[in-house]
Amino acid sequence: MTTLDPHLRQLLRSILLLVALGAIVVALLSAVPGLAAVTRELSDARTGWVVVGVLAELASCLAFVVFFQGVFWRGPRRVAARLAWTEMAAGALLPAGGAGGLGLGAWILKKLGMPGHAIAIRSTVVFLVTSAVTVGALSLFGFSLAAGVLAGPRSLLLALVPALVGVVVIGVFLAVPGPLARLADEHAAEHPRVATSLASLAAGIRESRLVLRHPNWRLLGAVGFWIFDVATLWLAFRALGSAPAFGAVVMAYLLGMLGNLVPIPGGIGTVDLGLVGMLAVYGAPLSTATAAVLIYRAISLWVPTVIGTVAYVLLRGDLGRPIKPRGGSWPARNTPPISTHQASS
Repeated sequence: MTTLDPHLRQLLRSILLLVALGAIVVALLSAVPGLAAVTRELSDARTGWVVVGVLAELASCLAFVVFFQGVFWRGPRRVAARLAWTEMAAGALLPAGGAGGLGLGAWILKKLGMPGHAIAIRSTVVFLVTSAVTVGALSLFGFSLAAGVLAGPRSLLLALVPALVGVVVIGVFLAVPGPLARLADEHAAEHPRVATSLASLAAGIRESRLVLRHPNWRLLGAVGFWIFDVATLWLAFRALGSAPAFGAVVMAYLLGMLGNLVPIPGGIGTVDLGLVGMLAVYGAPLSTATAAVLIYRAISLWVPTVIGTVAYVLLRGDLGRPIKPRGGSWPARNTPPISTHQASS
């Protein structure tokens, strides 16, 4: 009898947990009188807008696949696509959000024969570039709200402060590789593993900067990954007959998603409360915000989970056959992940 590998078992357990939590939410909405307003909002949701929201989330996932294929461009496109979907499923289901997805992805890449240093650097690029796009959006939309370019709150706390925080984060991102590399050199003899990790992180940051400084069309995937996800949340409001300012929804989304840092599978509870709270702060009625977040979270968890789990099952057939990188070998440590010559392939 064939046994399931531990990663697939963990994904399936997380899916069962997601189903159980969904049942609990439905039971609470039915039983708690104080949630009657949310129940009414959900019962009046327009199916057409929900379907458009599902399509927007699917577009977000496909954009990530495009970007991921650009970072791991020497690997077969089919394998890279399945791995991207697998990482999204793991990111939606496992603790620590995207870090959980990257961990599973690293294990798969090692099974496929990719060298450890290449895995570390490429995974760092995926995480940092998508994070850089998000932080850049925080600054862009924050300054736009503060200047009155976009509709929404113009207060110092809700617009300008988050924008300035984004600028500081970007500055740290640009400045940190040098100190990390020097620290790695200083401790290479006493703590070789730590030094190797620091050196890989520094190299990953440098390569992320190269990607951002020399963009090509595949980098649009990193932008589409978050903008279509935000659009899914905004479309959830449209399904409820509400049309909040898109800029305000973006800011609430970017700040509310910090709940993903809490090591809870899928950020369930922390992300939901964070999103509802920030949407209310940015002007959305509490019951409408709660209903919209429930619709958005159902879509954003289940779309990558269902497709990504299927992708992982298909990907398992490749694990026993190490992939042959195009070009004959994996790139050197300092080769840009998204190169000019392969951008059109």
